[in-house]
This record gives sequence, structure tokens and C-alpha cells, in this order.
Amino acid sequence: MLVDLNAKTAIITGAAGGIGKAVTDAVFDAGAKVFAVDQSEKIRENDPKGGGIYFSHVADVSRASSVDTMIDKCLNDIGPPDILINIAAISAPCPVHDMTLENWQHNMDVNLTSVFLCTRAVLPYMIERRKGCIINFSSMIARTGGETSAHYSAAKSGIEGLSRSLAREVGPSGIRVNVIAPGMIDTPMLELMPQTQLQKLTKRIPLRRIGNPRDIIGLTLLLASDAGSYITGQTFHINGGLYMN
Repeated sequence: MLVDLNAKTAIITGAAGGIGKAVTDAVFDAGAKVFAVDQSEKIRENDPKGGGIYFSHVADVSRASSVDTMIDKCLNDIGPPDILINIAAISAPCPVHDMTLENWQHNMDVNLTSVFLCTRAVLPYMIERRKGCIINFSSMIARTGGETSAHYSAAKSGIEGLSRSLAREVGPSGIRVNVIAPGMIDTPMLELMPQTQLQKLTKRIPLRRIGNPRDIIGLTLLLASDAGSYITGQTFHINGGLYMN
């Protein structure tokens, strides 16, 4: 019962991806009314089984006008959000000396600015009701760095700083803000890593395996539910022990 999300409305971005789909299905199964968002039309293919309330919405959450439309549709279709889970992200490996300003800016817009825009959109409704939960997804790379991933690492580091500051700002309004930082998880994004590098890193993981999107579910549900009611301003690492804080 501690992870019962009945009567709660959750907006989840990046909901068509590997981690996003696993989290979306789990939040739906826990009883929440789900408003699933992704830039890809694949989001329309996800149809969670059961008798709950689920809406899919195609949107580019790096654009303010698109986020405004998203929140308006959520309000009309389901109601004000209780939970926001920001998972939307891209990864386009590139060494800094070859990186264009456009490439840098696009990564920042999708990976970091989207978190700001979605958060700004839901806050008035959470503050008004003096309750809410925001879970932002960062990455282990925010702490370790990564070759050809300076833009991605910088954006994910920004998410952690934004989340800590926001937790202090909105805590008095009863709103909690936390970060989940996955490590090497078996998703299409991991396919961008050369196999030789992947094999070397896997041998360094104490649990000796790549993570599965399902490994993210338990912590997400804990933070979204009343079981996490006294947890805010924290970053939690899920990486099999590859990075220990």
C-alpha cells in the first residue's frame, strides 16, 4: 500500500524509450492516471493493460509552446498533475573539438531545458494544492564524465543542480524533488557505445551485468509514493556499483 498511486495523476516524458516505457507501465500498474509524453509517434503504440486511465501525447518538450500545449491537454483530459517524471533525453556522442554550437545547444535543449520547461509548467498546480512530486532523470556520467559526451554530461550535471535548488525552493509548498541517475542500462542509447568499451565497463561492475529498465522501477515508485514522503533534494544512483557515491 505504501506505493499505491491511486488517485494521483502522473506526467511522464520520454515515455516511449526503454526506461521511459518501463517506468510508465509501472506507474500505471500502481494505480496512477498516466499522461505519457514522447517526441516519437511510438508513444501511441504503448497501451498498458488494465482498466486505468492512460493518455498518450506526442510533444517536443524542449519547446516552450509544445510544453504549454502538453500541460493544457493533461489538465483537460485527466486533471492537474501530482507527479512529474522527466526522462526525455538524447545522446549524440561527439568529441568537443568536432562539436558545433548547434549540436551543443540541441543537447542542452532536449536534456536540460526540457526539465526546466516541464517543471515550470506543473509547479503552479502543485503549489496551489501544496503537494507534488518531481523526479528528474540524470546519469552516472554527470559524476564520472564520459568520452565524447561532454554536452550530455554537462546537461545531466545541470539537472542535478537544478533539482537541489528546486527542492529548497518548493519544499515549503509540500513539493518533493529528487533525481535518479542510471548507469549502464540496456536501452537503445547504450547501443551507441562501442562493444569493446561496453565489455570492459561490464567487467568493472561489481554486480557483473548491464542493468535492465525494470531495475529502475522500484526506486521510482518509492520516490513517487507516500513511502518517500520525507525524501527530497537527493540524487540516487542505480548502476550495479560501477559508481559509488
